[in-house]
Amino acid sequence: MKSELKESMKRRDFGRALELIARVRPDDDLEYLEYAADRLDEIPVDQLSARAATHKRLAIMGAATTHFLAPLIRLFAFRRGLLLDVYESDFGLYEQEIWSEAPALKAFAPDVIHFHLSSRILTMPAPGEDPAAAAQAAARRHLALYAAAAERFGCPIIANNFETVVERPYASLDAVSPASRNSLIRAINAAVAAGLPARVHVHDVEHLSAVLGKKRWFDARAWNESKIALGLDCHPHYADRLAATIGAAFGRSKKCLVLDLDNTLWGGVIGDDGLHGIKLGQGQPEGEAFEQFQTYVKALKERGVLLAVASKNEPENALAPFREHRDMVLKESDIASFVASWEPKDGSIRTIARRLNIGLDAIVFFDDNPAERQIVAANLPEVTVIDVPEDPSLYVQALDDANLFDTLGVTHEDQIRGDFFQQNLAREELVASSGSYDDFLRNLEMRAVAEPVHAGNVGRVSQLINKTNQFNLTTLRMSEAEVQALVDAPDAYTSTVRLDDRFGSNGLISVVIGRSEAGTLTITNWLMSCRVLKRGVEVLEMERLLKHCRERGLGAVIGRYLPTEKNKLVANHYADLGFVEVAADGAGSTWRFDVAERNLELKHFIGVS
Repeated sequence: MKSELKESMKRRDFGRALELIARVRPDDDLEYLEYAADRLDEIPVDQLSARAATHKRLAIMGAATTHFLAPLIRLFAFRRGLLLDVYESDFGLYEQEIWSEAPALKAFAPDVIHFHLSSRILTMPAPGEDPAAAAQAAARRHLALYAAAAERFGCPIIANNFETVVERPYASLDAVSPASRNSLIRAINAAVAAGLPARVHVHDVEHLSAVLGKKRWFDARAWNESKIALGLDCHPHYADRLAATIGAAFGRSKKCLVLDLDNTLWGGVIGDDGLHGIKLGQGQPEGEAFEQFQTYVKALKERGVLLAVASKNEPENALAPFREHRDMVLKESDIASFVASWEPKDGSIRTIARRLNIGLDAIVFFDDNPAERQIVAANLPEVTVIDVPEDPSLYVQALDDANLFDTLGVTHEDQIRGDFFQQNLAREELVASSGSYDDFLRNLEMRAVAEPVHAGNVGRVSQLINKTNQFNLTTLRMSEAEVQALVDAPDAYTSTVRLDDRFGSNGLISVVIGRSEAGTLTITNWLMSCRVLKRGVEVLEMERLLKHCRERGLGAVIGRYLPTEKNKLVANHYADLGFVEVAADGAGSTWRFDVAERNLELKHFIGVS
């Protein structure tokens, strides 16, 4: 692999080089990973930007040496569609640079700050000092630092918790004595987790160090000589985990897990072995492995990941275990899109993406058959294909290790997302039975809660801004901190819509953000979940815009459309609402609606609370 990358760079075939770089895995040879990371600095920025959808600035505040770690973080972030500019604090000055608002850090204007901390920096209580009080004091110190960083730099904060250590002077008492170092570390971690300020998130190195092995994690000589907090071969895993968390902050996590059925969710072939012949459930080792995998997948669904099925099967056979097998953890209602046919899997995945209104790059494919995986990888390079092990007991580990569904929080909308697609079947039946589309909209009995952005919905608003691609006029991304800053801004206009209908809740699905200046309201963000297209929500939002302008004497609304590969759906959005195009340039077009001279000529059928 390294020789191929070298040859690509030598030929200046940067496209091929980036393909190879995007395939790196944390288990790859460290020398190769470091070489690949260094090559990113030699590839033209325009080519990097073409491959990475999101460009952000990461500040690493190091209580330990970060020189070897930073390039790997950048490498694994690039693999997830993030192009990072990186700032590293001076060694050990992570607190001073925050409290003093160091000019270099302030000029860098980070989009996200990471505190690279280690338990090796913690001071043990003095003899006679109360260990519990010492733990609380250490937690308060770090919580105050994180809160200050979030407030002063207005961005998300990702801070390590503290890893427990191998050495145990207290021997068997280590786990129970409050005076032991590990007891202190656990107490600090618990206090920090309980008191996390808004916009502050934990990078769980205590878990990661345990997964990789405590003896492997810490190299005493490297710490003593260079203050490197973890073994060099652990750096790629650290970088990959952190990149996943950073990606979650900016909407780069995957949205949908597409699953095969035979020998993936159960052992055997349902069409040949029958309902009672497949291996699933307690009492048989292989069956228990499949049950454990389903339990893990079910947990993903419950925190917002969409589940879909792409199976080469007769539909009746494929659905039978979901409906009739007593040991199925996953039920038919858990599956947002179910495709069982004899068509190639890549075609089935395209169908799933179309039904769910998501991009192929939001999909993860899990299939035990290597031939199917190879076909999907070749025909749908945007889809992430999991390298599935032969032993089903390792399925959970394979999916978990991929770190593809990281999240910084779970909203109500996340929890009901899968339910929406089940409810949509009933909506489609209503469409078919209605005399006209207007009749369908009336019969849908839609009710909306329309309100500004506030503390209770800012998390969902930020999530929607960072994940929505198709119905998004500018695709301008905003962190939760940036959205929060709008709440109290006197010149800001914010609007959200939460939509329900007779079949259930769609959650918060629409966001409009703008700023008023010199008698004009300029829209910076207008976006909506595609699952409520053509329901009239955009007309409702326009009504609210015009009401706001008339109440404040604003004469015009200005909107920009910045086309991307994914938002062609809204190319006519402003024209359809009655705006007039007033300018166009290489980036996009500008549209104007004169509030005093024009009225909205469209209608909707949404009741508003």
